[in-house]
Amino acid sequence: MPDEFSLLYAEEYLPKDSDDNHKPPKNKFQLNDAVLSHKQLMEAVLPERKMLLPWLPEGGLALVSALRGIGKTFFGTDLAAKVASGGEFLKWEVENTAGVLYVDGEMPLSEFRDRYDCFTNNRPDNFFILSHEWLWDKAETDLTITSPEIQLGIFGCLDFRPNIRLIVLDNISSLSTIREDKSDDWRDNFLPFLIKCRRRGVAVLLIHHVNKSGEQRGTGAREDHLDASILLKPLGGESNEGAQFKVEFTKCRGAYGEVIDPFSAILKKEHDSYEWEIGDPDMKVKDRLVILIRNSGSDGVTVTEAAEELEVSKGAISKAKSKLIDERTIKPGKRMRLE
Repeated sequence: MPDEFSLLYAEEYLPKDSDDNHKPPKNKFQLNDAVLSHKQLMEAVLPERKMLLPWLPEGGLALVSALRGIGKTFFGTDLAAKVASGGEFLKWEVENTAGVLYVDGEMPLSEFRDRYDCFTNNRPDNFFILSHEWLWDKAETDLTITSPEIQLGIFGCLDFRPNIRLIVLDNISSLSTIREDKSDDWRDNFLPFLIKCRRRGVAVLLIHHVNKSGEQRGTGAREDHLDASILLKPLGGESNEGAQFKVEFTKCRGAYGEVIDPFSAILKKEHDSYEWEIGDPDMKVKDRLVILIRNSGSDGVTVTEAAEELEVSKGAISKAKSKLIDERTIKPGKRMRLE
């Protein structure tokens, strides 16, 4: 017994005259109509694909992965704030400002607001946030990106705010119910949403966790459609309290050389604003030691403790300690503390 769709298809698309069974239906779009010749391809008027950052175009898909607590949300928040307002993000200049929708599935909204406020000074009008906490308070609805209703709602937001050209999803685990290690779950429930965003010219930055081996967690199929994939790695064993990491691209389309060379980034708070300190990806022991001492607070650290934490010899720590004392960066004494 044919189903309703089959009957509809038969009535609407199949020729009534049996002699014309091989003729295409009249006044209906054919796949062949979308096939371009060489001349049509070269003469087609195509929409300009602007660059938001040197490695992230409008409609681009990117992934940033890191250990828990290393600074993924700091990375995503500052990127969103800078794309919305302009300026410099880490070592890259924002090439075109655009509206940004930050979709947060994890943080308390008050904490997010405090962080965001430290990253921006000019209060951009084109930054928007969809918070799991606010959505639950208003509608008792979970913010689940794999839900068709939520996806439809996000596209409604894009229709209402056409200036939005970037969505930040923070993070995959808290915003979806799919099994991370199942490629079919990803392709069936998450990827179609990303492709629809790409077709609209809306870039998506996905924030994700890494596994024990330091690679993005779950199925490798997640990287198949990406324009860029970035790992945030710990700086030589430090606790990375706040945000301190090495930025390393594992995939990038359309950007080369210095743009995607690895580098270190350390977040510092000065009064009521955040600033990144950008440096060599392979930081010197002395620089790493200063970070460790700063994180230790008033307790300080010994040479032995520092050597174990930074995974270097006690001789290397002692040499760095002497230099830091000479520079008056740390105080003399068994336990190293900042001046």
